[in-house]
Amino acid sequence: MRQLKADFHCHVKIMGHGSFRPGQLKSRLEWARRFGLDLLAITEHIDIPDFWDITAFLEDLCDQRRGVLRWRELVVITGAEVNIAEGGHILLIGGSAALRQLEARLGRLDANNPPLLKELLDASENLGFLRIGAHPCRRRQDLWKMGPLLKRLDALEINGRELSTAGWVTRQAGMLNIPVVTGSDAHHWLQMGRVYNLLPLDGDPGVAAIKDVVANHGVTWRVTGGLSHCKSLLKGAVTI
Repeated sequence: MRQLKADFHCHVKIMGHGSFRPGQLKSRLEWARRFGLDLLAITEHIDIPDFWDITAFLEDLCDQRRGVLRWRELVVITGAEVNIAEGGHILLIGGSAALRQLEARLGRLDANNPPLLKELLDASENLGFLRIGAHPCRRRQDLWKMGPLLKRLDALEINGRELSTAGWVTRQAGMLNIPVVTGSDAHHWLQMGRVYNLLPLDGDPGVAAIKDVVANHGVTWRVTGGLSHCKSLLKGAVTI
């Protein structure tokens, strides 16, 4: 069985308040493919004004086969990073239709309307999302204060920008019996692929299959050394 390389946390913009430029999205996809990723979740913040413009452009750009988006053989999954009212971020990965259903239930999720974690979990419960607690140790965004509610998530994230907390996240996840996955949290193309997951999956991996692997603690993760990572990305690079 193949081991698919996957990144579950990637942004399109360097700064959330800047305007969306299609070239930024294309560069993320190109560098993900060049690094050798098989699957990339685009998880821009859902409360930015042009979130749905980004989602629409992504779906127009990609081919769709058997319900799976592909860009030059890279599997692409639409997702979002959602702020919660208590402070903290949750990744919801599962496609634009599910995200629209979520907003039909909760209203437009803008910066002035963050849901409570329980509200978000209840509203997203049956929509098929892979639900990940993002960077759970980050200052002012730590998720440990949410206690047993975290057990309703599919996984907790070891964030590529905070690898020093990997041991702590792993121990806390073990106490809660929650799987761990990793995400690069890339905001710039040079950050693509610095960490990645390995998923034992064949064929076209849909979200349901990915959720099963995560639930069974079947995901392993890897770190790419900084210098070797940059060299691999820059080899044959073009100006972006």
